Amino acid sequence: MKQFGLQLVLPLALLLAGCSFVSPYDETTDRLLTDLSVKTQTAIAAADAGQLSVADREKFFSEAIGTLETIKARATLLNVSNKNQEEISAIEQLEQRYRDLQQHGGSPRTSLTTGLRATLLALQQIEIAKKRSSVFSAGLKKSTSTQ
Repeated sequence: MKQFGLQLVLPLALLLAGCSFVSPYDETTDRLLTDLSVKTQTAIAAADAGQLSVADREKFFSEAIGTLETIKARATLLNVSNKNQEEISAIEQLEQRYRDLQQHGGSPRTSLTTGLRATLLALQQIEIAKKRSSVFSAGLKKSTSTQ
């Protein structure tokens, strides 16, 4: 029975220790990334259909870059003890991908946005992991406080 308990406690302790190396979940950042993803997929679909005007394309890039600058500012504020540095680096990489695509001068077609979409997805996965971690931590705090 002792060995079973150790097998259960050890992974739980490692999980909790790992959670302390990540900045807290930020609902606003999560929402902004989700909105950016929707706008990006919409712009790509319009570009693929040949329905994204030059004005719409420039507006899309300006808004995407502005959104990422806002997200980066929030992530920097939450970067206590450098717990958010990897996320900040990913945000900067994504921002550069949008800038590179904008400077390319063409529409953001599917064939040109593979790396951009992969980086955006990676950032969304970071936020989902943070959200799960915060829900898990909250559940642990609640269960320990009621004992």
